[in-house]
Amino acid sequence: MHGASRLLPTLRQLNKGRELATNVDEGFIEVVVMRAVTRFAMVLSLTAALASSCTAAFAAQPYEGFWASTKKDCRDQDSASRMSIEGGNRLYWYETRCRAGEITADGKQSWKMRLACEGEGEKFRSNPRVSVAADGRLVIENGPVGQAKRQTYVRCEIAKKR
Repeated sequence: MHGASRLLPTLRQLNKGRELATNVDEGFIEVVVMRAVTRFAMVLSLTAALASSCTAAFAAQPYEGFWASTKKDCRDQDSASRMSIEGGNRLYWYETRCRAGEITADGKQSWKMRLACEGEGEKFRSNPRVSVAADGRLVIENGPVGQAKRQTYVRCEIAKKR
C-alpha cells in the first residue's frame, strides 16, 4: 500500500503547475456555494419582510406632534399648556411624561391608551382616550394632567432648526 501511494502525485507536486489542485472535489464546492447562496437569500428576504412590516409600525400617527391649548401658547416655549406626542407612544407635558404600553384604535381617528406616567415626584397610571377632531384639534379625555376631564389642543407649527 505504501508503494502504491508513491505512484500518485502529492498536492505539492500538482500545485507546481499553472493550476492549483485541491483534495476537494467540484461537487462538494458546488454544494457549499449553493448552501451559502440559499442562506443569504433567506436572510435577505427575511430582512425585507421585517423592514416592510416595521415601516407601518413606525409610521407617524395623526396624534403625533407638538400641541398647545392656543396658538399663542404654541409660541411660548415655557407655557405649561403645551404638550407633545413623539414616537407614537411617548407623551410629554410641562412637568409630566408618560409612555403608552398599549394603544388600541377606538374609531377612525380615536385611540385608547394605557399610560405609565411620572411627574412632580409621583408615578401613576392613566387610561385616556385620544382623538383628532374633524377640525384637526387633539382631544384628550380623562388625561393624566389638568383638572378638566376633556382637554383640547391645537397643533403647533414648530419652525425647523437649520
